[in-house]
Amino acid sequence: MLTSVKTGGGIFKILLEDYVIQDSKIEKNTVTVNIPDSDGINQEVTKTIPGKVLAFKFKKITKTFVMGEEERYVFEKQKDKDGNPTDADAEYYTFTGSKIMIDQALNDFSPDDLPCPTVIQQFQGKDGKTYTKFT
Repeated sequence: MLTSVKTGGGIFKILLEDYVIQDSKIEKNTVTVNIPDSDGINQEVTKTIPGKVLAFKFKKITKTFVMGEEERYVFEKQKDKDGNPTDADAEYYTFTGSKIMIDQALNDFSPDDLPCPTVIQQFQGKDGKTYTKFT
């Protein structure tokens, strides 16, 4: 799976290293459920449940080399206190509430596929709203 990250500055190819889908600490959804009371009569109860969030760890790929059937990558480097690159690869952590990306993580790939190069791209729908997805 090849993926890139689109930001204001352009599109970046990343190496997706790990991800987890967990309850959001910010987004909450209100739902109404039917719960039987002690007499067996259903009572409507309103509950607040957390939304889901996809949290993931990645490295930015700055160069890709193809050697036969195999791809090799050069990653963005960590910076020292003066802003100079070091020898260590920079690792990033982020999260998204994108329902499309959460659905892709649940149905299109698994942690067993990791690490894998990929791109996260932003698209605009017919209604003018933007959305992101693994491409």
